[in-house]
Order: sequence, then structure tokens, then C-alpha cells
Amino acid sequence: MLEILTPAHLGWAVAVIFISVIVRFLLRLHFYRSLLKGLPGPPHSYIWGSLRSMNEVISKQPKRAAPQTFGSVIKEYYGLGDYFYVDPWPFGDPLMMVFDADIMNQFTVKQSMPKHPEVEKFMRNIGGPGNMVSSEGAEWKKWRSAFNPGFSASHLMSLVPSILDDVLIFNEILTKHAKNQEVFRMERATTSLTVDIIGKVVLDLDLGSQRGPNELVDAFMRQVRWQKIGAQFNPIELIDFPIRTPIQWYLTWKMDRYIGKRLDERFATREGRGRSKAVVDLALEAYLKEVKGASGDLSTVKGIDPEFKQAAIANMKTFVFAGHDTTSSTIVYTFYYLSKNPEMLAKIRKEHDEVFGTDPDATADRLREDARLLNRLEYTLAVIREVLRLQPPASTVRVGQKGFFLTDPKTGNRLPTEHMMLWPIDVGLHRSERYWPDPHRFAPERHLASSADSSADYNSKEAWVAFSKGNRNCVGQELAIIETKTILAMTLRTFDFEPAFSELDKLKGDNSGYPSDMSGVQEQFGDEAYQVQLGTAKPREGMPCRIKLRQQS
Repeated sequence: MLEILTPAHLGWAVAVIFISVIVRFLLRLHFYRSLLKGLPGPPHSYIWGSLRSMNEVISKQPKRAAPQTFGSVIKEYYGLGDYFYVDPWPFGDPLMMVFDADIMNQFTVKQSMPKHPEVEKFMRNIGGPGNMVSSEGAEWKKWRSAFNPGFSASHLMSLVPSILDDVLIFNEILTKHAKNQEVFRMERATTSLTVDIIGKVVLDLDLGSQRGPNELVDAFMRQVRWQKIGAQFNPIELIDFPIRTPIQWYLTWKMDRYIGKRLDERFATREGRGRSKAVVDLALEAYLKEVKGASGDLSTVKGIDPEFKQAAIANMKTFVFAGHDTTSSTIVYTFYYLSKNPEMLAKIRKEHDEVFGTDPDATADRLREDARLLNRLEYTLAVIREVLRLQPPASTVRVGQKGFFLTDPKTGNRLPTEHMMLWPIDVGLHRSERYWPDPHRFAPERHLASSADSSADYNSKEAWVAFSKGNRNCVGQELAIIETKTILAMTLRTFDFEPAFSELDKLKGDNSGYPSDMSGVQEQFGDEAYQVQLGTAKPREGMPCRIKLRQQS
């Protein structure tokens, strides 16, 4: 046998394997390059696909800008229409980028296409198997139905007093920054605030991350920063897996252990506790219903089934992830845009005076007495919607299928989707002149015409997709709006905010994960505040700022 394994034979074997790999690569190259032949898109080559034309545009953008912002600039640079195809293979699947609300609705509302496999890959470490973002079919319906009561508007209003407790701590932190007259990153402060809020909603637990370290929060924040964004945007991901993979595994283990203990504690004490709408308890309720439906008897249930427990943990992590990110960034950008538009800041402060009285210190007491006062903040809601229009948190990504065609509403042409990633570009829809006159201007008034529509997902405006559309819209959207209204009501009349990008050098080496880098292009869409990719879309450099205590008139 050993005589057969001569150097010559081994050499031939290696050569055959090498040639097989090359042939397979060339066959796939031909397949993907042929797939987009004749379809609208940026300049395309047989060798490079769309990579060179994409790089031509991306190289002129801020080097850490979030990928979700690139679609708009590619569209504008090459004069493309409201949909086009991009071929980044071998760094990613072909993309159909959509900037048309009607086409978007065809695969998100009229027929909800499955999430693209890349969504599951992204959520693997942030959530896990069975998470509600990437799951499909009966599994998704089970969890969505289980958690809906925890995010009803009536229940969320009952949480306002608890939210206020965390905002009061946030105000103490801002006051300290103001008195120290220091530059700091607002995103770090708002993230700690919103994580503490979502910790109570999800786990019925005070994580206390505004006051000091927390095992779950620290692991979670590190995990977010280790998230992949796609090798087409960050080629280092092709070779960093020996470091990235074990770190992500370890952080996942830490988070799972922390939340698993909490689940076991709540399960063990369930009989001595009244019915709760905390997400952790809704998960346990779903489990007990499942067991009862199968056996009709709960007396023998001594613990949680491991498979169910893992899915519950995955959804707890998903809620912490999704629940903190939108609100954290929205608060930061709201402070920024209002500081740049004094007349709008004066208008929102006037509304708060009218609703809560002229003493800002009394706002918390007024809201504890009647949380429904938040429903009277029409201009505040318009401001929030406008911030989310200019800086949307994330967008859905669906997968095309054989035999599923989209239709161009103008021409009636059928548009292929097989082998495609279907991406409705939220930044593109939100900054389209077709839907929003003067789209890059911050103008809350544009939303007041439909102020009667108080829904969190703003159904009367088809091109506003901050929380997505259709049955896969964000379950936590009402919480995000209520949180944001409460935080703004508690802060805008107490503090003056001033962006401090020119003082970034003072924040170098602060272990925030932000580079304090002033080199290269530092504006996008004509604004110094833009989204960067740091695991998820975050405000550039964490929004360096100064805060001042406002002089009351």
C-alpha cells in the first residue's frame, strides 16, 4: 500500500485536486457573470463582475461608512433607475437593489419572501437557532404570537415609570459630563441607557450597565463589534476567522449561560409570581402551553426542554440586540439634528412645555401619573420619524426564488429574482426625491400632514420603512417610539447638545471601539454625522459631543 503513495502519485493527486478547484471556480464564475447579463446595473465585467464599479464609488465615501448607504451613491453615480442588479461574487451573492416602494411591497407585503441565508449567518452569534429575525414559517409564527402581548401599546405604557427610572440615571450621567465640561461619545451613554431599558422588558432584570460593568452587556457589546459586515465591504473577513470564530464562540457561551440561568430562575419561581408580560415569562408561558398541549399534564414538568431553552435564549438575545440599537442611535441623531436646527429645537421644547408644564424637573412625575401624555407629542413624533428617515437602523434582506418574478410598475417588465439577494435599500427609499422633496434636508414638518397616523410603522407613507413593512415588521417598534419620546421629554429642556467632531483627538485610546480618525472623506450626503459599520450601523465616531446644562428662562 505504501508503495502506491510515491511522490509522483501524491503530486498527481494534488494536481487533480488543484485543477478541480480551479475548474469549479471558473464554472461558478461563468454562472454568476452570465446571471446578470442584460440586466440593469453599474458597469459589469466578466472578470470582476461589479466589484470594480462598486469600488469606484465606495472609494469616494468615508472609509467606514455603513454598507446600507452605498446603494444610493451607486445609483446616483451611474445614473441608474429605481432597481438594479449588482454582482459582487465571489465575495457575496448577486444583489437586486430596490428603491421603489411598489416593487419592495411585492416581496415584503404582497408575498413575504423568506429571509436571505445571510440574515441567519449574521444572527448566528447575536441571536442563535430559532431566533425570530431569521426563522421562517411555523417557528417564526409561534414566537411572534408568543411575544406580541409583551409589545402591545397598552402594556408598554405601563412600563413608562420603569423607563423613567433609567432615564433619570442617564440625566445624572449627562449632568456629570456637563459639569466636567468634557468631550464624550454620546452613543456609549445612550446604548447603556437603552440596554438597561430592554433588559427590564426582556428579562425583568435591572442590568445596571449605566452604573457599572455587567457580564451580559459586556459580552453582548463585544459580540456586536465582532460581527461580520461582508467580505465585499471588509476583505479582512476572508482571513481573520482563526481569531474571530473562537472569540464569537466564547462570547456566545457567556451570553447563553447568563440568560439560561435567568430562564431557569424564572421557571423555578413561576408559581409564586403572577402572570407577567416580560419577554422571558412569555417564552416560558409558550413552553408550558406546548407541553400541556402534548401531554395535558404539567405536574411532571421539572425543567425546560433543552431545544426549547436554546430557542428561547436565542430570542432573548435577539430582543436585547434589536431593542437597544434603534433607540440608542435615534436619540443620538435627534440631539444632533436639533442642535443644527435651533428653530425646530425651540418648537419641540414648546410642545413639551405645553404637554408637561414649564418645569422640566416635573416631567417624570407627570408621566408617572399619566403615561398617555406621550400620545400628545405630535411634533416630537414627527421629529422621530424624520430622524429615522435620514438615519434608518437596518433593512430587511430577502431571497429570490425560481419562478418568482417582480414586476416593474412603470413598464410591466418581469424582473428575475432566482439566485438573488433582494434588498430594499432603506437609505435609498428614505432619501429619494421621488418620495421626499429635498430629501437630504432635516424637515420634521413633512410628517405633520399625516399626524393622524400615529402607528409606529407609519402606514400612511409607503416609502418610510424604518421598521420594515408587512407581517415581518419589527415587533418592538412601539417600544422604540415610546422609549424615544420619553427620553426626549426628559432631556431636551434640561440640556444643550453640541457636536464635537473637531475635538476627536481628545478621545483617542478611550477603548470605545471607535478610531478617532479624521483622515480621508468625513462627510456623507453633505453631513458630518453619518452611519458607520461597527458590527451594526452606528453614528460616526459614536457622536463626539459636549453637553451643557440649559439655563431656564
